[in-house]
Amino acid sequence: MTPARKIASKGRTLLAAAALVIPLPALAEDPSEPIPGIDEDRTLSEQLDENKGVIDPPPVGDAEIHAPAPEPLPGTTPVIPPPGTPGGDPSIQPK
Repeated sequence: MTPARKIASKGRTLLAAAALVIPLPALAEDPSEPIPGIDEDRTLSEQLDENKGVIDPPPVGDAEIHAPAPEPLPGTTPVIPPPGTPGGDPSIQPK
């Protein structure tokens, strides 16, 4: 490799390293957009005191949809016994 190529190669390496090190401006959301659920007239401490410090997420989805969880019938949930126990697969050796 010629000396000129070595210098060019080192220059490209330094340029690539500098591109990784130089901080770029953060791509954040526009700070002027209001945050849902935050009352700007009161401090955050006052808002947290209302719910004893618990932050509840805003409701999402369709409030009119109600689907109860299925109620399993007794004895319909399969139970797989672990290896080495009665009913378990004796060919498997636990590690």
